[in-house]
Amino acid sequence: MKKKLIVLIIGLAVFGLMLTGCAAGPTFPKAVGTGVIVQVAARGRAMQNVPLAVRVTNNTNDFISDVKVEIVSIDGKTDFTPFQFVDARTYKPLGKAPVISLKDIAKTDIVSSGKSATFLFTITTYKYIDPRAYTVNVKVTYKDSNGKYHTVTQKGVIDIEKPNALYKAMRDIFEWFHKIIPNYGLDIILVTVLIKLLTHPLTRSQFKSTAGMQKIQPEINKLRQKYKDNPQKLNQEVMKVYKEHNVNMFGGCLPLLVQWPLLFILFGALTNYAPFNLERFLWLPNLNMPDPLYILPALVLITMFLQTKTSMLPGQEMDPNTKMMMYFMPIIMAVWSIKWAPSILLYWVTFSALQALEQMYIIHVLKLATEMPKEQKKLENKEGKKKK
Repeated sequence: MKKKLIVLIIGLAVFGLMLTGCAAGPTFPKAVGTGVIVQVAARGRAMQNVPLAVRVTNNTNDFISDVKVEIVSIDGKTDFTPFQFVDARTYKPLGKAPVISLKDIAKTDIVSSGKSATFLFTITTYKYIDPRAYTVNVKVTYKDSNGKYHTVTQKGVIDIEKPNALYKAMRDIFEWFHKIIPNYGLDIILVTVLIKLLTHPLTRSQFKSTAGMQKIQPEINKLRQKYKDNPQKLNQEVMKVYKEHNVNMFGGCLPLLVQWPLLFILFGALTNYAPFNLERFLWLPNLNMPDPLYILPALVLITMFLQTKTSMLPGQEMDPNTKMMMYFMPIIMAVWSIKWAPSILLYWVTFSALQALEQMYIIHVLKLATEMPKEQKKLENKEGKKKK
């Protein structure tokens, strides 16, 4: 039951992390009316990269072509301040708003009757701004089937929401370290080391509980055999054994439940943080663009495997579920992480590597603690024989 619970917790946590790291794209209602309909949508938070989408729907009876979309102003300002445009693929800052043509986003230059095309811009701010709706003016030019050019102007809003308080608090910590060490990559590694040190007592408690459970397992198995036809009596006797050996049956799960919320906060704080657009680290162009060389995903695979491998106590039997997770979960996570930002992967790899080293150390200490009484008993037996 306990192992199934741990598997369920890890599965839900991974799924939750995936949702945390995914930014929902803009959505549009159905374009109603005749002619060429232009819709504008953008929603996000300050200090993050925000997708600004413009959808052009052709509700005429014929095709249109040579469609171009231009952002004219934001909040009445033609210099767009405090917003800045960045390249949607590389997150590199752009000097001005790009003009996107239909050929930039599609293989064809034609939007057929009843069809639509979505043009995506990426904007950001490098400071916290008021959470409100900012008006954006858009100009769309196109050519009809007779070769005549038309211009459509449309207003929309960029809906800037309040920053997540927990994410902002974690980002403030990174900013504090950044003042001391002006490189976000090193700051992420340093904060990860600090978090691992702070959570070490929880990890140690988890392993102690697991070792205690392993020690009394033979006694539990005997009770299960003895009271297999009396579940109520079995539960009573099992609880007595836990109490006699001072073992908490949930001791292996509780530390995980305490650490996962911190992982969620870190994952959200490191995702899509605008200042990472400007930070190079080793071979990485910036900390928001996926690793072009796939080195970090490979390290995710290696460190996660080592983390799982070193979590097994000496003499502990590996059930099929655990064995499957040990081999397949690192592979699955490595594949998923190909599209994740390096900021997240730096944390993940550092944490997994430190966790593996920490587990090796804790198991070594526990092993020494169990071997010491045996050595003492041997010495006592020898001294007793000498006295005789």
